Amino acid sequence: MQPRPRRHLRVVGALLHRVLAGDGAARRPVRLRTRHGRGGSDVGQRRWGDAVAAASGRALRRTVSEARVRPWTRRFWWTVEGVAFAIVIAPFFVIPADAAVRAFAAVGRWGLPLAPAARRIRENLAMVRPSLQPRRITREVGDNFGRVLAEYIRMPDFAARSERRHARGVEHLRQAAAAGRGVVVVSAHFGNWEAVRLAARDAGVDVGILYRAFNNPLFDAMSIWRIRAAGEPVLHKGRQGGRGLLGALKRGGVVMVLLDQRSGGDPLIAFLGREAETATAVAALAQRTGAALIPAFAQRRADGLSFDVTFEPPLPPGDPISVTGAINDRFSAWVDAAPGQWFWLHHRWKRRKVRAR
Repeated sequence: MQPRPRRHLRVVGALLHRVLAGDGAARRPVRLRTRHGRGGSDVGQRRWGDAVAAASGRALRRTVSEARVRPWTRRFWWTVEGVAFAIVIAPFFVIPADAAVRAFAAVGRWGLPLAPAARRIRENLAMVRPSLQPRRITREVGDNFGRVLAEYIRMPDFAARSERRHARGVEHLRQAAAAGRGVVVVSAHFGNWEAVRLAARDAGVDVGILYRAFNNPLFDAMSIWRIRAAGEPVLHKGRQGGRGLLGALKRGGVVMVLLDQRSGGDPLIAFLGREAETATAVAALAQRTGAALIPAFAQRRADGLSFDVTFEPPLPPGDPISVTGAINDRFSAWVDAAPGQWFWLHHRWKRRKVRAR
């Protein structure tokens, strides 16, 4: 067992890394060791943080949501990050929206290959698509990421340009919504997923979203109204968000969920030809409620400003594993069609280490 001060520093250091990262997509829990008895989990209260239970298949995993760092320290760094970000993006509100999108695209296209994150892209490509050129894909990912960020920042302008969203298959969404049993639009971090919700709104269907909140609450506050601009309800991932999703489906609502990220501890299901931990909860929820599952994606056109938005037919009902496998198959087809538009930055094929007893 580590000495108490060293353990404390380990937990605090990991938490500060999360806070300073400021990236909701890369949000990870700080893990402490647990002991699993025969009858289930036996996890004591930890002095250095609050343990919260999370269902994970055969056992209960315990994580520390926050170490006991002085509140003013967290608020200080959150404020610094928020103010710095606001200063950086301020000039992009006084130039035309299209110019802002192109500027962010240029920064992403030339900056991402120089960033440490480029290594993750190379590693992912080597695992599942070694024939693709890492340098070209990295530039394309950076270009698209920059455009998505600019489109979020200028969301009112982005939402208003309905002529740039060319939708097909909208009848699938309308018919499923009219059935009144709820609809889950399953999508991925591909192109700009908010164009999917906006295209649905253009067709008269309001689509909410279940998303992962940013570590920094100031970022979340700056983002939430932009996310709401594309549709309601906006739900945070987690227990409360899960209840909100269930309630929305029971009321016949339509909610989009992005399911292409790794979900630690969940079943291994093939994605791009390689097994990856994949959440099956959405498929299980659809099975329970009778909600339709409609894959949908928005592929950016060559001009970099407009989209082809596709709503596919509802997936056939089935057990959660097979349905989730079908979802991954659809995602794989989208990525293969335009690999530079998927966020290869995710640690998608990482697996949870199983400790020997």
